Amino acid sequence: MSNYLKIGDRTLDGDQIISALIRYQLLETMVGQILIDEVLQNVPLSKQELFHTLFGNTEVPVPDDFDGFISQWCQLKGVTLDYFKSVVLRELQLQKFKQLRFGDQVESEFLRCKAEMDQVEYSLIQLTNLSLAQELYFQLRDDGADFAQLAQQYSVGRERLTSGWVGPVPLATLPIEVAALFRSEQIGTVYGPVPVADSFWVVRLERFTAARLTEATRADVINRLYNQWLQAQIRAMTQTPGTIAIQTNVPAEAVESEPLLSQTIPSQANERLPVAAH
Repeated sequence: MSNYLKIGDRTLDGDQIISALIRYQLLETMVGQILIDEVLQNVPLSKQELFHTLFGNTEVPVPDDFDGFISQWCQLKGVTLDYFKSVVLRELQLQKFKQLRFGDQVESEFLRCKAEMDQVEYSLIQLTNLSLAQELYFQLRDDGADFAQLAQQYSVGRERLTSGWVGPVPLATLPIEVAALFRSEQIGTVYGPVPVADSFWVVRLERFTAARLTEATRADVINRLYNQWLQAQIRAMTQTPGTIAIQTNVPAEAVESEPLLSQTIPSQANERLPVAAH
């Protein structure tokens, strides 16, 4: 008997699911997750690693009744044991893989892209009239006019709702012309009118925060490296003829019959937890 996927009032069979993956541009995402499943087969977790990650305390010893601990954790989180094995464990394996694969590249990658991660807060007035932009610039620079008031009155962008204040935002997300001015880190300096697309910007740098290699930044860098690696793997597979194709009459032994990570959790504290099974 064939299986169907029901979403709301729609019911999709296998062919319709394949069509939907292509139509909604989800095929590459699925390809990437399947590639990750293959990689994670070689990234086991010990009970000790799992317990300390879930419990959040590395000083507490692994309980003798580990299965009971997992059951209690699932009850507390409101998830089933099957969900724990197929989703939670997989995510923990993925985080471990990222650390193993990219952890030693963080410092060099951070230095390479540090300029993209610096953050700024600034005041902005966007205008389409060059003469008005010049007039407001001189009022701000020479007459000490109130930036917030002028932004509320004249700016044509959404920043008028925040009295012209924008940020904090990564410096790399700003137009190149504005980012180049802010790299001087001259707090309080008014710049303008700066041509940006079809408008003219009058800006003032309020705060410059140089990126530091904190734990949060380290995680961001690792995710950046991981995403670059994954996209490269996806491209390699999708561009190789014959690796992705629609087939009929696939042998039963070639089809996965169990969810990933569906085996029983081992009972010995130092045993490795199961990884993807096919």
